[in-house]
Amino acid sequence: MLIRKDICVGCGLCHPYCPTDAIHFEDLKSKVDQEVCYECGSCLRAKICPVEAIEESPHVYDYPRALRKYFSDPNATHALTGIQGRGTEESKSNDVTNRCGPDEVGIAIEVGRPTIGMDLKNIQKITRALARAGIHEIEPENPFNDMIQDRKTGDLKPELMGERVLSAIMEFKVKPSQLGHVLRTIKEVAREVDSVFCLDVYTQLEPRLKVPAEVLEAIESEGLSWRPNAKINMGLGRAWERKVP
Repeated sequence: MLIRKDICVGCGLCHPYCPTDAIHFEDLKSKVDQEVCYECGSCLRAKICPVEAIEESPHVYDYPRALRKYFSDPNATHALTGIQGRGTEESKSNDVTNRCGPDEVGIAIEVGRPTIGMDLKNIQKITRALARAGIHEIEPENPFNDMIQDRKTGDLKPELMGERVLSAIMEFKVKPSQLGHVLRTIKEVAREVDSVFCLDVYTQLEPRLKVPAEVLEAIESEGLSWRPNAKINMGLGRAWERKVP
């Protein structure tokens, strides 16, 4: 984001709307620190500027800085996935999408949050740890797919190392038998990540809305607590694809 110095009146009304404190005074005018700015657009969407001095940079969609906007602006549509948001469609709608089958367990790692954010060097710690644990593939439509340079090592593309995002979601699937090992890996790398770190595990429910025992045992054996979180399908939705036994 940019603030036109020739128009700005230095009122400071825009400062509280920046979630990362990227806006500051310089020569009695407001200025955006481009290193700290996540291109989330909060200051512009607030329409708080009395003289309309706030505008998008002409370079906001230039690679690799465009990643900041794709992952930080909720109104931005990712150029690769064609959808809005930090990851793919919500895992909570799995009973309709059937993306994660009965013999699979889905995992989503959410990193960063508004006012905190995260640089991609921290995210690379996670991709490297997962690669060491044998996880080399993530959801095909997840924006992270295009960011990984070497799937064997989990290294991200070097030109991304200076970029930052408010939040992102990394999604992948494992077999139930792998869940404990993967959760252990995630717990260990979480200690190295300098930001908020949330973990989601999703799976198809068994009859009577029961979570598969193997999944619960793996979660609890790693000392993790869990709480159910779902969107209830009242019969209006139908699975897009069904696997034939």
